[in-house]
Amino acid sequence: MRQCRKSRKILHYMFGVPPVRAGGMVRYASDLMVQQRRTGDQVYLLLPGALPLDTGKKTKIYRRKADYLGIPAYVIYNPLPVAVCNGILDTAAYTAPCNGNAFSRFLQKLQPDIVHIHTFMGLHREFLAQARRFNIPVIFTSHDYFGICPTAVLMSGGHLCTDMEWRTCAQCCKEAFPKWRLWMEQAAWYGRLRKKDRLVGLIKSGICKNSRRTGSNSAAPARKEKPDYASLRDYYVSMFDMVSCFHFNSTQAAGIYHSRLGHLQQKREVILPVSHCGISDCRKKRSYGSTLRIGYIGSWSQHKGFFALMQACRYLVQSGCADLELHLYSGTAHRTECFVRNHPGFAPTELAAVMDSIDLLALPSRWRETFGLAALEAVSYGVPVLLPEYAGAADIFKGNDAAGLLYDGTVQGLKERLRRIYKNRELLVQANRGILKLDYDFSFQHHVRKMAEIYMHETERRSVIKE
Repeated sequence: MRQCRKSRKILHYMFGVPPVRAGGMVRYASDLMVQQRRTGDQVYLLLPGALPLDTGKKTKIYRRKADYLGIPAYVIYNPLPVAVCNGILDTAAYTAPCNGNAFSRFLQKLQPDIVHIHTFMGLHREFLAQARRFNIPVIFTSHDYFGICPTAVLMSGGHLCTDMEWRTCAQCCKEAFPKWRLWMEQAAWYGRLRKKDRLVGLIKSGICKNSRRTGSNSAAPARKEKPDYASLRDYYVSMFDMVSCFHFNSTQAAGIYHSRLGHLQQKREVILPVSHCGISDCRKKRSYGSTLRIGYIGSWSQHKGFFALMQACRYLVQSGCADLELHLYSGTAHRTECFVRNHPGFAPTELAAVMDSIDLLALPSRWRETFGLAALEAVSYGVPVLLPEYAGAADIFKGNDAAGLLYDGTVQGLKERLRRIYKNRELLVQANRGILKLDYDFSFQHHVRKMAEIYMHETERRSVIKE
């Protein structure tokens, strides 16, 4: 008779939930929590909450009024600020100490078997110290590079940052949000306001522009002291030291973290690609017409490679590649280029239709993206993916080079790769054929089982240490 496994208490931490926070991290963590709950685990969520105007207020933890996707959620009142990808200027605010008693009481009351952290954004070091005190294993998933880079993307001048000592961070963080903006985005009322997109747009385009024009950023009290990035780096290194096991979502992510944190060699680590519940094996043979339909899903940002892609497509069209369409799926304002086809953002249920509307998904990230769920989504439908050879999602194609359309990561390399695909549609046929032959388990349940094995290993180690 099969013995039922014991239910675990799992506490997840991430930097927020929709509508304020979104993206791959939120989607992955949300789906993981829901699936773990369905398999019988007791799952809880911890989030950073409001920043009080009076910074002398004590840090507290309270139960959120509404559960998140059926999961009991707790909120840290007076957490550290959440920087996202805008960088950090007031380094002292991001390393402010707090009394760990609130975290101690919370962990004693909840008694989780495992803590799964998806980012250090907004989280005090004291939380990890209390988890270590109670011998609770801590899993860290590498969704980005926050903790080894204050902007989370590890780029400088459009290239991989090589500053190991954080001496040049001020240049990359000059557009960091001022205190009032951080306070606003972490305020409880801002989440309700986010549902009114037009109003939020007016606030961001009006108030934020006025603040830059009047120089309110430079007048903020935080700017009076020179940022101490060396101390900030040391702060995060001390947090990484308290992690029990690193879950890297690609070999690229593991390599980058090792290059910045050599002592990780003494830590347990697992390389396991992330996924979400909307991905399954829907691969099929595809055919291609005279028009090359390129898809782009994501924000219009430099580090995502959007402007490099626009430059490459403009170059190809001007060079005589007239049968080319760039399909943009974004909530951003429309582009007017003749080759652009504008689309709004889409719901998860529309993913199949989106993939059927394109021949190729371009993911030209300039940063060493740790993985990229969009690549896995495309491959799960048999759609070829164009991405830099250093992208974390390139792991999907290991063992079958024909399935991936990789390039060297430069704008010139992107132009040449797209030109070759335009001139020879057989390259897409070969890539699609390679994708169909991939030995890859697209089931999210497979990922959840693998994560459960990681948890089990860590909790067993905890039991040994206790004894």
